[in-house]
Amino acid sequence: MKKKYILTSIALSLLLSFMLLSCNADATAGLFRQISNASAPVGIVYKQIVGLDTTSTPKVLYFLTDEGLYKKTDGSSSTRLVANAENNIIETAALDGTTTIAYQVNSNENEGYKTIKTVTNSGVAGPTYDFSEFDYVQLLPNGLVLVKDGNTNFYLYDFDVAPTPTLSNIGSPLISINATTGYNLSSVIQLSGKEHTSLSANPMLISFVNESGGYKHFYITGSTAAELNTSTSGFRFVSMALINAKIYLLTDEGDLYATATPSASTFDDVHKTNKSYKENAFMYGYYDSANSVTKLITKPAGINDALYEINIDASGVTARNVDDGYGKYLDAAEIKDSYEKGAGNLLVATLENGMYEIDIAGNTSSDPEEYTL
Repeated sequence: MKKKYILTSIALSLLLSFMLLSCNADATAGLFRQISNASAPVGIVYKQIVGLDTTSTPKVLYFLTDEGLYKKTDGSSSTRLVANAENNIIETAALDGTTTIAYQVNSNENEGYKTIKTVTNSGVAGPTYDFSEFDYVQLLPNGLVLVKDGNTNFYLYDFDVAPTPTLSNIGSPLISINATTGYNLSSVIQLSGKEHTSLSANPMLISFVNESGGYKHFYITGSTAAELNTSTSGFRFVSMALINAKIYLLTDEGDLYATATPSASTFDDVHKTNKSYKENAFMYGYYDSANSVTKLITKPAGINDALYEINIDASGVTARNVDDGYGKYLDAAEIKDSYEKGAGNLLVATLENGMYEIDIAGNTSSDPEEYTL
């Protein structure tokens, strides 16, 4: 009798275990994929791909990590140009031409990061540019500086317009934006992979928000700032892509909108991803000419979320997760920055899992830190 009771208990325990495993199968699927596909942390905490100098031989890649500003060529070890130090952490950097890198540090945080420093490509410190007469200063990856005066006006300048830029001698801004009273800067969105190149070819979006959560969005291209229609005032945009004469905008709630012109009164609601996205989330536009398909590749906020590819063609819109091929190592990685070497060919830097080279057309990915320039 005792033996029968023990066997019955074992059977019930096994049944309960199978039931629990069955209930949790979907919840743990992402974890199993993360374990199988993700690469281990490589010891490099990337913050930004600053730029690639293709004119030098060999080509030189500049990038920013939690330890400072570095340069690297194919087959060489990295060389640190500027080290991070306490109260001197580099927040952002930009490649100016081929010999100078501009960078902004947090040493004057209480004053709004109002100086921009420079260093040569050989590591020699250059002049510091003083923007202290402005209320707000932000160096952008494309080498422009976003500043705010004492009122509600924002301006975009070249960072190297004068040795000591001031309101009186800085010259004419590239672009002026009046955000109006009650609105504060919300975000600056540049095209994934293309934020290191000219503004004329690769526009950006600057958004402002008021205390009620209402937005004003300005589409910046060339020398103009076009305010988006007020129908977009309730949207918090986190990513933008420009592909095939269409502007695509993605919200934090995962809704994808499109328009042919920023002044349009309505935006097409293209696709609902049912995913959430962080500010400045990765979204890259690629046109597959062989199949006449516009592809938008995005990275949702969930750490276990694979890349999410939205395909748009004459028959409609489809979408899929990409957890193999070019997305093999990116399902459990946080993308920090990307650089477009060519159409569909990107360097992708992650927070802890290294840098990769992905080829969307060929559906391939390099191993971590095995990219080429």
